[in-house]
Amino acid sequence: MDRERASLLLLLAAVPVFLVALGANSIWDANEAFYVETPRQMVVTGDYLSPSFGGEPRFNKPVLSYWLVAGAYRLLGESVATERLVIAAAALVTILATLVIGGAIGGRATGLLAAIVLATAPRFVFFSRRILIDVLVTMFMTSALACFVAAERYPERRRAMLLLMYFAIGAGVLTKGPVALVLPVLAFLAWLMMEQRLGDMRRLLIVPGVLIVLAVVVPWYAAIYNEHGWEYIRHFFVGENLDRFSSPFTTARSPFFFVPVLVADILLPWAPLIVVPLLTAWRREPDTAESGPIRRAVWCWVVVIVAAFSFSASKEDLYILPAIPAAAILIADGLVRTAWGEAHRGIGWVLVAISCLCLILSTVILAWFSNGPYAIAGAATLSVLLAVTGVLAVVSLWRREFFGAVMTLACGFILFNYVFVARVLPDLERLKPVRPLASVINERGGPGTALGFFNMDLPSFVYYTRRPIVKIGDVDAAARFLQEQNDGWLVTSTPEWEALKTRVPDACLAAERPLFAAKASDILLRRPPPQVVLLTRGRGCR
Repeated sequence: MDRERASLLLLLAAVPVFLVALGANSIWDANEAFYVETPRQMVVTGDYLSPSFGGEPRFNKPVLSYWLVAGAYRLLGESVATERLVIAAAALVTILATLVIGGAIGGRATGLLAAIVLATAPRFVFFSRRILIDVLVTMFMTSALACFVAAERYPERRRAMLLLMYFAIGAGVLTKGPVALVLPVLAFLAWLMMEQRLGDMRRLLIVPGVLIVLAVVVPWYAAIYNEHGWEYIRHFFVGENLDRFSSPFTTARSPFFFVPVLVADILLPWAPLIVVPLLTAWRREPDTAESGPIRRAVWCWVVVIVAAFSFSASKEDLYILPAIPAAAILIADGLVRTAWGEAHRGIGWVLVAISCLCLILSTVILAWFSNGPYAIAGAATLSVLLAVTGVLAVVSLWRREFFGAVMTLACGFILFNYVFVARVLPDLERLKPVRPLASVINERGGPGTALGFFNMDLPSFVYYTRRPIVKIGDVDAAARFLQEQNDGWLVTSTPEWEALKTRVPDACLAAERPLFAAKASDILLRRPPPQVVLLTRGRGCR
């Protein structure tokens, strides 16, 4: 079997994992709750203009992500699985765009391998099941890059590709804001300057492009202004963009925070191979070569995104997710250009390191996740898979079969991802408290039930209880909430419950469930997960 056919078969095997067991898990509270419940409220109320969550306006992001999920609800029915199908579709389009860009650089072999690298990275698979807005904006931005590359690589299609590029940019802006416009513009401008082709800007159809972006973005903002004035628009552009860029939203982080995220995080375990293109990043191709300029355009894309967010005061690993498909392309390009590592000794050692990493992860999973409070179903299977993958890859490398080693690693990661989504994620439900605690409220509460959070933030309660939530930050307010509500329910943690006992003597612990906080220190020390407790008074106490 030739290499391209083997790569195609592996890619076809990797893709279905994005669609497996989409509804097996309850909502992930870190982000997903807003993109499940807000579209549901749109469908219920018929108000598709003004997003809301728990009865409160939600204008911290533009509207397109909500519209896409609401449209899916109308077509397929409202469910968590339907919302995740939208995320999965965005991930699959991103993989396709990655294949197109890789193919423009190095032909089918590079395109297929780039798509495999992205599709088999476990964290990308996991993000594609829970982080709608970041995966969606990554799809639009990667599609914009693919259109730009296609316009450069295939001049006869330039006009159509550039117009599609501007549409993708506009859709990205309507998904996450100006970042989806600013970063592509900076990347393409940096590339034109580096290639000494600033004069080609007139060939980029800038005037039609601006009109397309405005046609996509302006109507919703105009409708919002007509309905609400400048308040929400100002809050988004200033509070959600400028303020986050100028001041830390969470913990302040180093300017170099995104370097390890790029080279050793989201694309793990493939990420170390980024050193391959780094060694030859700016090597000039002969003037007749078509791939050299495109390769440098992809590099500009990665560098601009990472550099731009490195200057931001707020830093989260997902900020540079739009650079990750491009990094996968550069990894694949480096492997193919060196005949899958045979012409570059350093690549062989990096592949050895990845194989050894598989063996180390195998040991870690077996030691820390096969028993104890964080034991997970499928831990032994995952451990064996990684160990066999690492050993077989090392054997292939020892025999100097570099292509075989890469394909072996890819096979192992594909199997890992299937076990992870089919067994591990469903098993984590026992460490996710919201759905069972919401069931208690729905069974015991009445039509006037009031729900509050005390030093706790689990927004998916809104979806599972169909009730708004009052957020409470101090013990006196929490005590008043329980005392003044005839049918009040308070979600908090065990320490806060201990502080409330003496203040509200007739309050009771209605239910409690563990919360998988996923702190490395807790796992290493085998500390039990923290408990989320549900408090109430009166008839709710049984």
